[in-house]
Amino acid sequence: MKLSTLKTIFNTFYQRTYIPISIMNAQKELCFPKHSPLFNHLDHFDYLITQDEYPIHIINTYQHLLASFQFEEYSILIGPCTLLGAKQEEDDIFRQYETYISTESLDIFTQTVHMLYTLLTHQEIDIKQIPVQYKRAKLSVLNSGEKFEKNLYQRRVEQSSRDSYQFELRFLDYVKNGRKDKIDWIITQMHKTYIVHLADSPLESIKIKAISIITLMTRLAIDNGVSVESSFALSDTLIQNLPHIKTAKDGILYIRYASFEFIQLIQSATKQCSALINQCIHYINTHLYEKITLLDLEELTNHSAVYISSRFKKELNISFSQYLLNAKIEEAKHLLLFTDHSFQEISTLLNFTSQSHFTQRFKQVTNQTPKEFRNKNFQYM
Repeated sequence: MKLSTLKTIFNTFYQRTYIPISIMNAQKELCFPKHSPLFNHLDHFDYLITQDEYPIHIINTYQHLLASFQFEEYSILIGPCTLLGAKQEEDDIFRQYETYISTESLDIFTQTVHMLYTLLTHQEIDIKQIPVQYKRAKLSVLNSGEKFEKNLYQRRVEQSSRDSYQFELRFLDYVKNGRKDKIDWIITQMHKTYIVHLADSPLESIKIKAISIITLMTRLAIDNGVSVESSFALSDTLIQNLPHIKTAKDGILYIRYASFEFIQLIQSATKQCSALINQCIHYINTHLYEKITLLDLEELTNHSAVYISSRFKKELNISFSQYLLNAKIEEAKHLLLFTDHSFQEISTLLNFTSQSHFTQRFKQVTNQTPKEFRNKNFQYM
C-alpha cells in the first residue's frame, strides 16, 4: 500500500474518532503526521517497538492507552487515547494533549487496534491474546523547543479554526465599525468551539487571551483617533478587573464586555453623525446582501433621495454610492477569508452585476483583485 494512501486513511480516521495514528519507517523516522506526541516520547515506551511473537503491543499508562503493530515496512503507532475513568495527574506525559484525543476504555481501544490490524494486514488474531503492558509515564519539564512542537501539533489538529490571525482581523474590524451584532455572533461561536491553550487551566488561558485582545483593541482605538491616555486608561481598567473572573465562560463574556467598551470609546472620539445618516448606515449594514438604492433610503426615512445624498457628502465626506461600495467590499473581504465561496458566488451574494464587475470594484477599493486578497491573507492561516 502506498504511504500516501495510508496517510489519507489515518488522517480521516483521526478526524472521525480523535484516535491519533502515526507512521514510523524502518529507520525509525516519523513519516506521518508532522508532529506526533507518541513518536516524540517513544523512548519511554520501548515495548511498542519490541520484536517478539506478538503482532500487536498495547500499553496502559493508567491515564492513557497506546498501541503499535507492524505493517509492511512501517510501524503503526496508535494513541495516545485517554483511559476512560482515569484520574487526571499533573505529571502524566500526555496530559497536555487531552483536548485533542478520544477517551476510550481498554476493551474498546483494544478492539479498535485489532480492527485496524485486521483491515490492513488481512490477518486474523485472537483478540484475547493481545498483551497489555502497564507502565506509568511521568511528565518531564518541556524545554522551549518541545513547547513549540506541542503548540504546532495543537494547531494541526485544530486546523487553525479556533485561534487564528483571521479571527483577530475579523473581531477588530467589528469593534472598529461598532458591529455589536457581529461580535455577539462571534461570542456564541467561541462558547461552542473556541479553545486556546496558553496556560494549565482553561480559565488562565482565556485571561491571557483576553489581555492580548484588549491590547490589540487599545492600539485600534489609538489608530482611530482616541487619545493615548484614554485608550490606556480603559485598557488598564479592563486588565485590572481580570482577577475577578472565575470561569472560562465568564472570561469569554468579559471579552465581549471589553469589546463593547472599546466600541463606545471609539465612537465617542469619532465624528458624530446625524440621526438620519446613522439610520441609513444601520440599514446598509443590515441589508448588504440585498440591492440597496437611494430610493430604499428615501422610503425608510421619508427624506428625498437628493437630500440624503447631500447629507452623506456633508457628514461623511463621501458619496452614498461610494459608502455603499466600501461597505460591500468590506463584507466581501470577510467572505473571501472565512468561507469557501467562489468569486462568482460572492459576486452574486452581494448583488454585483457580474463577477467581472465585482473584481473591478474590489480592485478599485483595495488595489488588489479578490484572488490576490485571498491568496495574500491565506498565508497567515
